[in-house]
Amino acid sequence: MSASRQAATLNTVGVIVLVLGIGSAILLYRHSRPAASNTNGDWQDNSLSLTDSKANTRDIEMYGGKLEVLMVKWMIWFRRPESQAIVIATLSVLLALSCFLGARHLSADT
Repeated sequence: MSASRQAATLNTVGVIVLVLGIGSAILLYRHSRPAASNTNGDWQDNSLSLTDSKANTRDIEMYGGKLEVLMVKWMIWFRRPESQAIVIATLSVLLALSCFLGARHLSADT
């Protein structure tokens, strides 16, 4: 396969990844918005959830350290569909960008 054909294939793959990734992120984000009335975990009102309390954070830090507190906060953030949509969109943009840069590198060599 010639370098120009490989570059065209990489460009095509980049476009497909970008369209599918952004599209699925938008669908996930829109699907999560109407049902997002309870975004604070276990609690029905808008008060602090159990994981946001200072006592809980102190207990986690005492038994697992500061890294575990950070990991728990990331885990809670990642459970939200909006956060998952952000991650999907970011990864698809990065993957598509790498495909486009690889295609540009291949076409520059010829």
